This record gives sequence, structure tokens and C-alpha cells, in this order.
Amino acid sequence: MIVTIERVDSFDLRDLLGYDASPEELAIHAPCLKDSTAMWLGRADGAPAAAAGVIPYGSVFSSRAYIWLIHTRICEQHPLRFIRWSRKVLDEIRRDYPIIVGLCKCDSEHSQAWLRWLGAEFDFSSRPLECFRFRIG
Repeated sequence: MIVTIERVDSFDLRDLLGYDASPEELAIHAPCLKDSTAMWLGRADGAPAAAAGVIPYGSVFSSRAYIWLIHTRICEQHPLRFIRWSRKVLDEIRRDYPIIVGLCKCDSEHSQAWLRWLGAEFDFSSRPLECFRFRIG
């Protein structure tokens, strides 16, 4: 499998989530694309497999950014390949935003493992919307 990552201005959310994605699921993720100052699209053999982006935290002049990730089962089946590209993306993000913050679903073991590998520290005392807060940097 050939895994690639590229910085993009936009991408088709349906291509990533699948054409059977519900309108609610699309609506949940759409603001991430709209509000991001930078996005990356990961592909496996040319097919969209993951996307990540950053949204400035507070203002566009902030040194902190909120990071988001949407991944498919391909990433779960081949975690090492996608973890490697995510380190490159994080290095690029940290040039502009030394502090990365976000939320991770409490029941998402794959996402928690990915974030730990990237250096995230979790605040397990906070659970907004059944999520843990995290910080990198």
C-alpha cells in the first residue's frame, strides 16, 4: 500500500466518510473544513483514508490551535503507516502553533493511542461531551 499525505485547500467530505454517511454526520464534520487554516488529506493507494486540520484557538493570531482528525478503517488496519505521516503533519503545524489542544472521544482507543504517540497529555478529569481534553506542547 502506498500512503501519501498532502496539504489541501479542500476535499470532498463524502469521499472520505463514504457515500452512505448520514446528513447528521456530514453536518458534524463540515465546520472543521470551513474553519480550518490548514488541512491535510491522507490517501491509501489513492483513496481518501484520513484528513486532519487546525483551527486557531481564540483568534487567527493565537499560538494555540485546535486539531481535528477524521480517519477511516484503513487507518485502523494499518496504524503504523498513518502514524508516520501524522508526525510530519504535526511538525508542520507546530511551526505555526506551538501549542495544540483538542478533544478526544472517551471511547476512542485508536484516537487516544494516536494522540499519545504525538505527545498528547490528557486531562481525564474533564469530560465535555463525553470527551477528554488534551494538549500537545
